[in-house]
Amino acid sequence: MEIFGHGQKQDIQQILASRDRRVELQQRLVEKNPQYTLVSAKLNIPGPIKNSKLITQFFIDELLCFEHQLQQRGVLYKVAEEWLTAASGPERFYLIKLDSFHVKQLTTQFEESAKQRRLFDLDVLTLFHEKVVSISREQLHQDPRKCLLCDQNAKECARSRKHSLEELQSKVTTLISETLISTQKSQVAYQLSQIGVKAMIDEVTVWPKPGLVDPLEHGSHPDMDHFLFIKSALAIQNYLEQCAYVGLNYHGNSYQEVFEELRTLGKRAEKTMFATTANVNTHKGVVFSLGIMTAAVSIGLNQAKLTEKNIQNIIQKMLVNLIKEDFSKQSTTPTAGEKQYYKYKLGGIRAEAAAGYPVVFDYGLKTFNIAKDLPLNDRYIVTLMQIARHTEDSTLIKRAKDLNIIEWKNCQIDHFFDLGATLTEKGREFLAQLQVDFTKRNLSLGGSADLLILTIFVDEVERIFKDGLYHK
Repeated sequence: MEIFGHGQKQDIQQILASRDRRVELQQRLVEKNPQYTLVSAKLNIPGPIKNSKLITQFFIDELLCFEHQLQQRGVLYKVAEEWLTAASGPERFYLIKLDSFHVKQLTTQFEESAKQRRLFDLDVLTLFHEKVVSISREQLHQDPRKCLLCDQNAKECARSRKHSLEELQSKVTTLISETLISTQKSQVAYQLSQIGVKAMIDEVTVWPKPGLVDPLEHGSHPDMDHFLFIKSALAIQNYLEQCAYVGLNYHGNSYQEVFEELRTLGKRAEKTMFATTANVNTHKGVVFSLGIMTAAVSIGLNQAKLTEKNIQNIIQKMLVNLIKEDFSKQSTTPTAGEKQYYKYKLGGIRAEAAAGYPVVFDYGLKTFNIAKDLPLNDRYIVTLMQIARHTEDSTLIKRAKDLNIIEWKNCQIDHFFDLGATLTEKGREFLAQLQVDFTKRNLSLGGSADLLILTIFVDEVERIFKDGLYHK
């Protein structure tokens, strides 16, 4: 990152003028707010360029951490003023409801809590005998500030010009760049987890859906309802954030080891889900599939290659041994998917995943895009039905206990589209009746619902990150 590539050079007169302006504001704020302690926050940036877009972003991001530390300690504060775009360097002025010596302890702790925070100068000022005074480290018997390069006394290094400007700027560039990248990863990981939760909530909110839980019906799932799914989705957000971190921090080419880490995280997430839902299986399939998709998307972002083809390629490499390893020997307590594989030779969601989720990319996303002019609920319905039409839904087979259910399901969906789907009254009436039929027969399209969640997730990711908002 070119930290010093842009910005207005400052000469000594401009720097002194900025100092005078700062002192004047500090005087005014302290005198008007004697019940507060003032913290004047700025950066120690070597060289004539004191501010740039990246320097300002670093300043803002790190001060959010300082504010978070205040909040954790229950310390009240407010931002009295800030000069973020000042050519002399970004500055912010806090009024903090705490005595000045305790505030100085907090600011020093912040400045020493990470190497990049040594760039911060958090000056603590208060009113003493009607004069504005600054609280020093020496008054609290604290060690003096250390040099960025050699960890010796910073003032002595500066006085003796021990280090060149080029050395100092190189160090500052490294510190700010690494911090910005780390912060951005945190923001992206959290954002991806939010997109995943939104996808799960959107899916359960769609109505009507044959054999699935929605806000009005859950006949095929009497132990579940719309609210339980929302609780479950929120409970696994932290897991999705962890999956995103796995992808964003991975720089190897053996994607199988990524999957092994995801499996460990997934087992924990399943326990969290079951604890939240009183042992009701709301999102076990989603934990598996959305965890994989989130990690694959994160790897794509980290590679600056967020394309559908690359995402599928990553997933395929990640799961290259999945079928062989999971079905190589029969378990004494086989899952429903394993039973179907041994009985019908159907790979279920494992086969779909190992192939890179072709139903999502070839049918889900394409249908969702074609239906973009429909109301959102209808858009989700036709996408779900198109996904279901091209999926050998293992949940449906499990409920029916008959492989012929797939052909029956396909005929029903074809008829739904022949009637005009949600665009016609007959299509809507047929869909409502199909939901009744599914309930009567205790059928479910649970596997298809999971693929709809993946479709919603990928579409949202492509929309949000289409302009390259994530930069290494």
